[in-house]
Amino acid sequence: MQIIKRVLKLTLPYRNRVLLALFLHALVIVTRLIGPMVTRSMVNDVIVGGNYDLIVRLCILIVALALARAGFGYMRVLIMERVSQSVAYDLRTGLYNHLQGMPYEFYDKNRVGEIMSRMTGDLEGLRDFLGNGIITTWDNFISFIGALIFMMFMSWQATVAILAILPVLSWTAFRFNSKIRPLFRQIREQDAVLNTRTQENIAGIHVVKAFVREEYEEELFRNDNQELMRKHLKATYIWSDYVPMMQVMGELGTPIVLLVGSYLTARGMMDLGTLVGVTGYIWMLTNPMRMLSNIINMLTRTVTSGEKLFYYMDLGPSIREDTDARSPSEFKGHVVFDNVSFAYGSNRVLKDISFEAKPGETIAVMGATGTGKSTLVTLLGRYYDIQKGRILIDGVDVRKHKLKPLRREIGYVPQETFLFSDSLEENIRFGRPDAGMDRVRQAAEVARADEFIEHMPQGYDTVVGERGVGLSGGQRQRTAIARAVLIDPKILVLDDSTSAVDMETEHEIQQRLNEVLKNRTTFVIAHRISSVKSADQILVLKDGEIAERGNHAQLMALGGIYHGMVMDQMTSAVGPGGGTDG
Repeated sequence: MQIIKRVLKLTLPYRNRVLLALFLHALVIVTRLIGPMVTRSMVNDVIVGGNYDLIVRLCILIVALALARAGFGYMRVLIMERVSQSVAYDLRTGLYNHLQGMPYEFYDKNRVGEIMSRMTGDLEGLRDFLGNGIITTWDNFISFIGALIFMMFMSWQATVAILAILPVLSWTAFRFNSKIRPLFRQIREQDAVLNTRTQENIAGIHVVKAFVREEYEEELFRNDNQELMRKHLKATYIWSDYVPMMQVMGELGTPIVLLVGSYLTARGMMDLGTLVGVTGYIWMLTNPMRMLSNIINMLTRTVTSGEKLFYYMDLGPSIREDTDARSPSEFKGHVVFDNVSFAYGSNRVLKDISFEAKPGETIAVMGATGTGKSTLVTLLGRYYDIQKGRILIDGVDVRKHKLKPLRREIGYVPQETFLFSDSLEENIRFGRPDAGMDRVRQAAEVARADEFIEHMPQGYDTVVGERGVGLSGGQRQRTAIARAVLIDPKILVLDDSTSAVDMETEHEIQQRLNEVLKNRTTFVIAHRISSVKSADQILVLKDGEIAERGNHAQLMALGGIYHGMVMDQMTSAVGPGGGTDG
């Protein structure tokens, strides 16, 4: 009930409309309840009593009730549909905005396909409940109570007789709910698994085809799909075990009332018109009993969907801006790591990292795969919180910085380049949507992206595919560099950002960047020595710790890990025998 209450609270901004819709539907029910009273009058006063003058008035009344019922119902449908769509819009927008505020850690633990399942299937489940479920529940409740009152007014004996089946019906409904609810939760989970499988396969279809793994992926999808079908069939079996029983018990109301009514009529304790009128309330009294299984089914689905959606909404961001957060009076890009340690859960990645990057300096970070290079630079924007030590930017701990101003001063070119399904122009100006075309072109020139863009049929208006499909790896990287340069950051992070670019192009990009980066602090993560040899300071990581530090000349003289990397790359370039590779 807590979930249902919370779902209903979503309608509070539209409570006047909801109340109006409920009132209109109550009038619809009233027109139904009056019907058997008219029928009783028709039998007693016209057929038995011979008062034929009432026929026209009673017929007009029946038509008027039908028209009123149609009019009230029409207005109710429009109002509740508007409410349900408005609530869905609010919920969809709120959830999307909430997801925008979640840190990297959330997306490390939750799969994209599952998140999409929540925002589509589960959200639509709640919307359907608000649009139809509330009215359905209200209809059956008011119809049952109203029919009970009217029927009690006509014949309390027939009413008591039909109520005798309620305890058995209630127990059956409780059993049905206890069995179907856990299964619906499993169905929603499996549906999320299937969506995740589909999303990952489509996103990685190039890899699947490259390794000829179509049959393997088809088998995985088939297994997940069969599991979903199995759970749906199991739900159907439970439904078939209980729902027919509940419907039969509801249908028993008619023969019970007829038997009791016939007995009372034969004994002179009930007139014929009342017997006919009472039978008119049987459907209104028993239909809610028959519909009980559907209502339970609907409420169970709503609760299951609500649990998943509210789980995300209740899962607040682990990284929050402090109430006393501040920004430096002027960003200069002075970075200090003071005994910084970080771990993903129990997996320690960085340990006691300390160094200083003065404004305008270039810091290169090198090391084997998995040594924490990318993690180190993501800590600058406080995308993760450290477990020990502190990171100072312009003298302020990043945990005391205002998050958005801090991140606006960090231009980040990630290791895995991501482009949106938009034009190249809009991808470049993503961080500065108000930038003019001149600035877009200048940023593209710095990254040498202008060379391939101008050769495209639509130039900067060329729309790239999802994630940059249609561009080469090097073209995507150059576009990402231009995007970072355009925001004019005080700190620029290049995380292996030229790995897909040939060495000649990389050299030209570096030459152009040198002019742009004179007054900026730059962090460069690279495997090529040519990308880092001119850095003011080179940090060599090993097992999450700084194993060596210094400039190129100092580290070469040290003859350690960095020296070994240089020698390995030189050997690869000229060949083990001293000649160039063929």
